[in-house]
Amino acid sequence: METGPTLLLHGAPIYVRMGVPPVEALAIRDGRVVAAGSLVEVERAAGEHRETRLLDGGAVLPAFIDAHQHAYLVAADPNTDVLYRKATDVAGLLAEIGGLIAAQGTDAQEGWLRFHGYEPMMLAEHRSPTAAELDAIAPDRPLHVLSRTFHESVVNTLGLELLGIDRSPQDPPGGRIVRDRRGNPTGVLLEAASFDAEAASRPDEDVDGWRERLKAHGRLLLRHGIVRIGDAAVPQHAAGMLVSDLAEIGVEAHPLLVGARIDEPAFVDGGTAKVLADGGEYCHLCLTSSQVRTLMRESLKANLGPDRSLARAVGRRAGFPKREADGRWHTGIRYSAEGRLPALLAAAAEAGSGLAVHAIGNGSIEAVLAAAALPASHRPTALRIEHAMTVSPELARQIGHAGIPVVAQPGFLAAFGHELTSVPLPDPLQLMPYRTLLDADVSITFSSDYPAADINPWAGIAAAVSRRDRFGKVIDPQQAVTLSEAVTAYTLEAARVLHLGDVGTLEEGMSADLVWWDRDPHGVGSSEWSTLTARQTWSAGRLVYEA
Repeated sequence: METGPTLLLHGAPIYVRMGVPPVEALAIRDGRVVAAGSLVEVERAAGEHRETRLLDGGAVLPAFIDAHQHAYLVAADPNTDVLYRKATDVAGLLAEIGGLIAAQGTDAQEGWLRFHGYEPMMLAEHRSPTAAELDAIAPDRPLHVLSRTFHESVVNTLGLELLGIDRSPQDPPGGRIVRDRRGNPTGVLLEAASFDAEAASRPDEDVDGWRERLKAHGRLLLRHGIVRIGDAAVPQHAAGMLVSDLAEIGVEAHPLLVGARIDEPAFVDGGTAKVLADGGEYCHLCLTSSQVRTLMRESLKANLGPDRSLARAVGRRAGFPKREADGRWHTGIRYSAEGRLPALLAAAAEAGSGLAVHAIGNGSIEAVLAAAALPASHRPTALRIEHAMTVSPELARQIGHAGIPVVAQPGFLAAFGHELTSVPLPDPLQLMPYRTLLDADVSITFSSDYPAADINPWAGIAAAVSRRDRFGKVIDPQQAVTLSEAVTAYTLEAARVLHLGDVGTLEEGMSADLVWWDRDPHGVGSSEWSTLTARQTWSAGRLVYEA
């Protein structure tokens, strides 16, 4: 079989894998690495029928794999992120929304208005607007305003009516309808209640517009050196088009399948389903009486401190723990899936599907471990935990012993670390304890969860290494990882969690997924990593992006 010419790259340090010295040259043929080593060795392996390309400085690394982000949700809504950091208080947010409504003109006068991207805890009031406040700018059309994470949102009065939300005290399983002291819904919807509204308000599928936005998102991924993704909430009907459209521009997508709503798993032979066990900002913490006393003491101190308004808002969101039959105290919002995990694991196994479980709090992580203790025939061969943000050393040991990989988001340290540490976790629980997890032999994959956090992998890597929040404060420095460990978590470990056997390094025989960066990350400080620029991105030996 005739093959094309061999491409030989040299002139910049080439990191075949992190943790070992770089090589001088790399040879690529038919989309795969055929040699890596000294220039003389690689020239010999490449043969005479070759094209040589001299790289002018910088460094070459394996391309990134973002195993948990949201291409589908980004493409499904033309107004994704239009509210991101556009206002500092509720009044400013309302003004911004009013301007967006006015900009739509008179051409679109029917159906839901929908805007995404605000961050409730970043506003001066540390809250979402209310239905009454939205009514002042949109009295005649249903309006849905979604937070950046999708786990909280708010609708106006017409939106409440369309969703069938009234004074009835009933909350949907896994969700909460926020009410005032008289029992009236305020318009604020949490977790499953927000996902109900997301499904109801999602724009009609404009296929051409959706595909255009999807490819624009794909080009953004390539610009950041990302050539493969796990899309963490893709409706089953859209998965095929998403995969094929992204493949056209050089991004390989691996969907985590859901139903009509974000929190409904869809089991397909050979696929991977996604299910939520606990809330995002309202995770399931499970505490002893001693830990509750410590938490209350720390909350009181925080409520009297310089960040007291933030601490009080965090306390309101968490709610007071309730003692349950196991003798421990539980807080947060728990999806019905948490109690059905054994049945869901068995259903995934029967369907031939993998399962990714969103479990942030230690309570939900414990539920995953208990379900995974079932006989092998009753659990899927591919099981992973998404997030795992509050973990004790003993819980980390159990995750490692069970061999369940964790897909984590270090960018949350920068995005939300200040809020998450306003009231410290009681010992021995730790916040995003990557060193503890690695020491317990847990396979950790890093990802972005975009649009919840920065899509740039270097921003996440910097957060994992420096442990700095957005104000520069260092959070639990003993949990920091090295540059090598962080890049590996975004490459080789990400390939493993997606069951990709031939990507993640640039060793001989591997797919030629690589990025030529303008600088060597080993030669600059962590504060500069997020400014690294991809000069070229290659997917399976194909040049798919050039600056």
